[in-house]
Amino acid sequence: MPDQAHGSAAARRAEESVSARFTRIMNASTSRWGVLTDPPLVALASGAFLLAFLAALGRDAGPAVARALGALALAPIAVALAVSVALRGARRAVVAWLARQPFPVENLNAVLNGLGEALEVTFAGAVPDSAELNVELDKVHPDAFVTGGVEDARTLDIRIGVVDSKRNPAATNHQRYARVRELVERVLVPLAERYPIQSVRVK
Repeated sequence: MPDQAHGSAAARRAEESVSARFTRIMNASTSRWGVLTDPPLVALASGAFLLAFLAALGRDAGPAVARALGALALAPIAVALAVSVALRGARRAVVAWLARQPFPVENLNAVLNGLGEALEVTFAGAVPDSAELNVELDKVHPDAFVTGGVEDARTLDIRIGVVDSKRNPAATNHQRYARVRELVERVLVPLAERYPIQSVRVK
């Protein structure tokens, strides 16, 4: 019975911790295929094939070539629509993941919207040694490490370590989301068994 009550509380907490409705960007951030729904990328790919289609018509390349290029011009739009439909259940998957964690993971909305540079980890009691924690963080990625914290407040700040791409921000949005999940699952959950964690917050 206590386990069921804890599960219900965790599910309710997870449900309330993210947006009630996910935008296209939020859905896309949860999947490596989400980049295929990025409007600038879709427009660029579709536009390139459209130009080739128009050039083929101007040069009288033949109906078969024109039809093929016309289909290719529509393909990026069709793929974007298909991926968007497939990702409509992203919020449910995110809420389920949050509910499985032994501590609250707050402000995940920021990560899903392509923001957030660090995780603020608040411990219930003792705080682990930064050097020891950095060894575990390095196993996830060398760019993830302890950047500071407030000892009196029992907190440590952990750099997520994903640099935004100006050319392809949609791809780095997913990388940041995946990195946060990996840091939580591979480092913070095992750490919490020795140093109980009160909460993790994206900042």
